[in-house]
Amino acid sequence: MVLPRGKCLLRPLWGARTIGFAYRAGPLVSTSSHVIKTILVPTSGSDTDKSVFDAAFAMGRSLGAHLSFFHVNLSPVAAAAHAHLEFCQGPELANALEGLLQHEQHRSAQARKHFQAFCGENQVPVHEVPSGTDQISASWLEQTDQAEQRLLFRARHHDLVVVGRRRGGDHLPATLIESLLVHSGRPLLIAPPSPSRSHSGTVVVGWKETAEAARSLAFALPILKQAKNVIVLAVSERGASSGEELADCARQLAWHGIIADFEVVGDGSRPAAIELAEAAARRHAELLVVGGFGHGQLREFIFGGVTRALIEHADLPVFMAH
Repeated sequence: MVLPRGKCLLRPLWGARTIGFAYRAGPLVSTSSHVIKTILVPTSGSDTDKSVFDAAFAMGRSLGAHLSFFHVNLSPVAAAAHAHLEFCQGPELANALEGLLQHEQHRSAQARKHFQAFCGENQVPVHEVPSGTDQISASWLEQTDQAEQRLLFRARHHDLVVVGRRRGGDHLPATLIESLLVHSGRPLLIAPPSPSRSHSGTVVVGWKETAEAARSLAFALPILKQAKNVIVLAVSERGASSGEELADCARQLAWHGIIADFEVVGDGSRPAAIELAEAAARRHAELLVVGGFGHGQLREFIFGGVTRALIEHADLPVFMAH
């Protein structure tokens, strides 16, 4: 069957457990311009730098983006606020502060060392100003104290932020990822311990009829345009099907030149995070795009179980916006 140019063909995915369709669009929209051109890469000087740098490199290389490596060095007094030294006095306090100073100096030296090694190993040029090309580049910035405020400031001035899983050794707030999601207005790429170095293969979009999911999908459009396969998944809740919503979502993606399959997974008997993670694994996905769902006031924001489970336990990079 021959369709007029620009039309879409609905083709059933007969191998799927629930019926879905694939859009095979006509002429694709040009992807020569990218929305994601600056990526903030917080650098801790810890072992998590490796996974964060790998995820940032894969994203930056595919999008021709600039990686802004950013490290916050804490003074002993600032570090003490996170080290529970309230009951230390006299020589004990002085020794504790000296230990914190040495720890922070070592952490800063390691962070810069990791940055230099990354640029050298991957042949990433260091530029402080735009070079006028679409090639990946990097820069380094280090500041002192007010870590959360400085990270939020830098995040708002970039298109994407790449972060790793929580670690206590960097003396940063345990809720830093949630704070960035809620207060920065920017999407996050959360790197697992061993992320893939490529985001140009299969990308799974976890869809739900919410503003958060719509915002994440919009932020992720430059990435989806680079993907070889895009699959939009919805988790059935209480047995309800989201096939109609997914069909319209895929139809809208086709207008952006993105060919997307879609499918409803699960039957409502298991947590949505498990259904999404297993579905992504079955498709060998290299990236999961979801909305950051939660409730409550901004100062006391509580993320739901799905969001928190993906933040803390997902085995693949998770692209998330609130």
